[in-house]
Amino acid sequence: MVKLNYAAGLGLLLFLGACTDAPESHTAETTDAVAVENSAAGEAYTVNTNESSIEWVGTKVSGYHTGDIKLKSGQLLVNNGKLTGGNFVIDMPTLAVTGPAGSKDEDNQKLMGHLKSPDFFEVDKYPDATFEITGVEQFTGTVQDSADARQESISKYKVTDPTHTINGNLSIKGITKNISFPAKVSVNDNSVEALAKFNVDRTQWGIVYPGQANDLIRNDIHFGISVKANK
Repeated sequence: MVKLNYAAGLGLLLFLGACTDAPESHTAETTDAVAVENSAAGEAYTVNTNESSIEWVGTKVSGYHTGDIKLKSGQLLVNNGKLTGGNFVIDMPTLAVTGPAGSKDEDNQKLMGHLKSPDFFEVDKYPDATFEITGVEQFTGTVQDSADARQESISKYKVTDPTHTINGNLSIKGITKNISFPAKVSVNDNSVEALAKFNVDRTQWGIVYPGQANDLIRNDIHFGISVKANK
C-alpha cells in the first residue's frame, strides 16, 4: 500500500513566496448529494483501519499546516474482481496536527483544539464524518504535472496513474455533498487498496471560519486518502 508523508519537505513545496495556496492537485467536483442505489452487489471487504490513513494539508496566506485523521470503520464491495461500492466512517476526534516540520508541539496542540471547535469541525457534536460510494467508473483522460516550479513532483499531491473515477457522498457536520475524484484501485483475492489525492472546498460543508484579517485561511483543503480492506 502506498504510504503518504506530506510533512517531509513540504516547506520546499509550499511556497517560497509570501502567499501560500493549497497544493496543486486534482480538484474534487462537488455537487448535491445523490441517492445511494442498493444495486451495488459484491463481497464485503472490511477496511483495515490500522493500515488506512487520511492526511490533510491546510493553507493560509502566511503558511500551511499538515495532519491526519483515523478511520473508525468501513467496507468495500467487490464483484467479479471490480470495486462496486462501499463506505467508511472517519473518526473526527482523532484529528491531529503534525506539522509543518519544525513546528512546536504546543502550537500544533492549540491549533488541533481550534480545529475541533465549532469554528471548524465541531467534533463533540459531529464525531463521525462518512463517505459512501455512489458510483465507480473507469478513469479516462490524462494527469498533468504541476506548472509551478516550486511544487514537488506530481506523485506527491496527485495520483499519477489513476484507474477509476470515484463518486460518493461525503458527510461532514451534518452536511452531505457528492464529490468525484480520480483514484488508483487495486483488487486481488484477499484485499482491496485505494489511493486518492484531491482538494475540496471546505465552505461546501459549512466550514467558513476565515482566519485573521491579515492571514486568511484558504478554502481548499488537500486530502490524501489511502484505504486498505481485507476479506
